[in-house]
Amino acid sequence: MESYFSRKFKEKSIHELELIVANKDDYQADAVCAAEQLLKAHCDIKNKPNFSELEQIHNKKIPSNSSGISQSLDPKPFLKTFSYREIITIIALSLLFHSLLEVIGIYSNDPLFIFKNTLNTWKIVLLLSIFLLNHIVYRLEHNRSNNFIGRLIIDLIFLFFLIIIKIGFTFLIDSSYRISIKGNGLMFFIIIFGLVFLFTALELIVAFLKFSLKKIRCQIF
Repeated sequence: MESYFSRKFKEKSIHELELIVANKDDYQADAVCAAEQLLKAHCDIKNKPNFSELEQIHNKKIPSNSSGISQSLDPKPFLKTFSYREIITIIALSLLFHSLLEVIGIYSNDPLFIFKNTLNTWKIVLLLSIFLLNHIVYRLEHNRSNNFIGRLIIDLIFLFFLIIIKIGFTFLIDSSYRISIKGNGLMFFIIIFGLVFLFTALELIVAFLKFSLKKIRCQIF
């Protein structure tokens, strides 16, 4: 695994490697070890101070990242690695969520359907599950956790595709369907604002959950 990270980090700049070492809690142990070895190699080549001194400097944290809040609200780490992978993942999870909702809707009238009396509750549970799965997949793809602002951007893109998929599916079922917000445009924007506020509130909960998991060394997103 370490050799994988060594190859992956080989093209990174010294500054990027320093950021990984300085924020080692956000990365896998093998990734941090690979970054340390590459930094040490750079130091040996350029005859810089020994690595123990360099590590002491990094342990003090880079000033711009000294505040956990400012680091969480910095969009640069997310935007720097943002690519088609995130879009594909979001579309796939949006389709999965919509498909499961349709399955639940089809069988909701079945007398033997176990979710009949708690249908709305299960819809909320399903949404939260997909919502968290999105963050877990991001960590698996990037080998690091996304910060608060990055997760919020992902959530808003996720919300956008959920709406688009819902509209597209409705149009396929009923070709006479037309989008109109002229009559109830205010309500439409209130709903969108409410959903954005809801996702922001959920991200605050996720941030607390992430902090708690980090304390017990069981971080999964």
